[in-house]
Amino acid sequence: MIPGYLVTIEGEKRGGLLFTASLVLFTLTIGVGIISPILPVIAENMGAAGVTIGLIFSAFSLSRLAFLPLFGHLSDRYGRRPMIVTGLSLYAILALLYGAARTPEQLIAVRLFHGMSSAMVMPVILAMVASASPQGQEGRYMGIANRSIFLGMSFGPLIGGALSDAFSFRLAFASMSLMSLVSLILVILNLPEVGSPERRERRRGTFNRNVIFAIIYRVLNSTGRGSVMTFLPVYGYLIGLSYTQIGLLIFTNLLVSGILQPYAGVFSDRRGFVLPVVASTVMSALILYAIPMTDKFVLLAILTTLLGFTSALALPAVSGLIAVEGKESGNLGGLMGYFSASKSLGRAVGPLIAGALYDLGGGGHEGIYLAFSVSAILTVLAGLLFWAGVRDSHQIIEME
Repeated sequence: MIPGYLVTIEGEKRGGLLFTASLVLFTLTIGVGIISPILPVIAENMGAAGVTIGLIFSAFSLSRLAFLPLFGHLSDRYGRRPMIVTGLSLYAILALLYGAARTPEQLIAVRLFHGMSSAMVMPVILAMVASASPQGQEGRYMGIANRSIFLGMSFGPLIGGALSDAFSFRLAFASMSLMSLVSLILVILNLPEVGSPERRERRRGTFNRNVIFAIIYRVLNSTGRGSVMTFLPVYGYLIGLSYTQIGLLIFTNLLVSGILQPYAGVFSDRRGFVLPVVASTVMSALILYAIPMTDKFVLLAILTTLLGFTSALALPAVSGLIAVEGKESGNLGGLMGYFSASKSLGRAVGPLIAGALYDLGGGGHEGIYLAFSVSAILTVLAGLLFWAGVRDSHQIIEME
């Protein structure tokens, strides 16, 4: 064990860690979210086809997928803070390289390194929060952390769209770098080192049925959602929306989801992990199917807002389940790494599938409709498999 490596955290220290971690997640994801409404359009203006646009987004997730389990295990062994500080330092540099890119290939390269640095930061901070969560409140604590992520990502696209319209997209990338530096300072000054409790005798393996089906759900759900974040901006651009309006669509989706995360976490702590996930997937699929059926900004804003509500239902439940299993096995950083990697796998595959479907549909409105329809199908499949895999054990998990 490294010097000063805390294995428990109680009382005021727990509250202080949660506050600082949430603030870091908020400022960091503001910076990351800034590029969401402008990156697909920049790639298209460079002459990138639909598959190439998907590859630009997938590169980030593929890199995260490769490094997340490694950095998660290393954080369990050597501590969380060194990993977070290194990742945030890279974030600040890479943000500036986005603005310097001149070809789709250069954007892909930047995204690969960005994904690696991301693997050092967010899942490790989430593992710290999960370590600090009291027994029976895992959903609430993960919901509070997820709220910071969603709120940061909701304001990020709005800021990015507004800065691009008023000034230039390069200023948006510079703002992303600044946010990363702010996060780095917060970590150095205020975030304590927190480790996992000593390993207890395991009653279940690290990769038991619950973990496996949670990861399967995360992969499929993220695959479906990947088409939304990649091609919603393209769809908005095709129907004549401004960068600011595109940013507003993403903003409303993430803002609503962020606000509701802690309440959804409390709901999952009380009612189990299955009900919120199944309800979320059914409603999400209907909304995804309906989005390409309208070209009115107000209706799109309503649909993306509702999609944010349905997203908020599921994430605290699934991440709370992983927190319970991670604390039980003493492999919290590792499991958070694999859980985050499952999202990255979905976000890597999703844009590629959506890009291929977009091209197969001939591009334009028909291509968007095909991509979003398949996304709805994948979302339903994710919920059904989670229900089938976890339904018989979620009440036992809550009691333990």
